[in-house]
Amino acid sequence: MTIKLYCFGESGNAYKAALALELSGLAWEPVKVDFFGGETRTPQYRADVNAMGEAPVMLDGDVRLTQSGAIQDYVSEKSGRFGGTNAEERREILRWVLWDNHKLSSMAGVTRFLMNFLPADKRPAEVIGFNQGLLKGAYAVLNDHLNGR
Repeated sequence: MTIKLYCFGESGNAYKAALALELSGLAWEPVKVDFFGGETRTPQYRADVNAMGEAPVMLDGDVRLTQSGAIQDYVSEKSGRFGGTNAEERREILRWVLWDNHKLSSMAGVTRFLMNFLPADKRPAEVIGFNQGLLKGAYAVLNDHLNGR
């Protein structure tokens, strides 16, 4: 059975889920969602796909998952790849997935949206600047962790 991933190209979270699926070797296919056209906010999408009104959503038979980190964990477990070899390694992976979702991807996604998808006259310069400051700190943490690896 082919895994389905409800997604759209502009979403960093959908990209993370799609990348994990692609690198895992599992059979999967994208189901493109018209996010900017409002599809995820429709009663039908919320009833049939995701009550949270978000993408990505992964369907694998009876398994339905939302949130990119949960999808990545499922793909890792199902494929036997990327998951570490013991409990300590799994916790370290989870720590970085949660850090990414909280400190990096969420802030980068919002900032990218504000900078690139809003009309120029609607872009909140102060908010963008504040977010960029937070991102600078997050990238420093990531660069320090990756230094020498």
